[in-house]
Amino acid sequence: MGLSIAISGGIVIFSIIYAMMSFSTVVDDATKISTSQTQMSNNLFSRLQTNISISSLHDNRGAGPATFKINDTGNTVLWNYNSFDVIVTYQENATNNPILTEILKYANTCSGLAAGQWCILQIQNDNIHPGMLDPSEVAVINAQPSNPTLGGGIFTVEFGTDNGVTTSSSVKTT
Repeated sequence: MGLSIAISGGIVIFSIIYAMMSFSTVVDDATKISTSQTQMSNNLFSRLQTNISISSLHDNRGAGPATFKINDTGNTVLWNYNSFDVIVTYQENATNNPILTEILKYANTCSGLAAGQWCILQIQNDNIHPGMLDPSEVAVINAQPSNPTLGGGIFTVEFGTDNGVTTSSSVKTT
């Protein structure tokens, strides 16, 4: 009878230790899921609060960068410019005038803007957070495609923020 009590006691102790070891794994997984859901909710809320529009798009068919304005009409401060997307589609001024689409890279300065880059020339009324695009502020953007554009062709720019909000505009080049 003593042996059966010892064996049953060993089984109970093993079960308790196993349950305690498993509990930490379950709690860790639940914490990871909760953190992920919180991040997803924050990203969704940020996206819902972000609104932008393009105005004053102009391209001089290779005589300089295309220019346009981004109006922050939402409630989010935009600042992570390296993660923004600027995609241009245009008709190249070359043989057969092919239509090209390029993803431009962000440049910290507009001085000596290279082909295939975009930059912020200035932010109008930049009083609250200098260098950041606050609600109701307007960023003047220069975008330099890799090739000269065709006069009379269509120049399209697609602008996207780091949280996935996009806007686009097209203009006939002059």
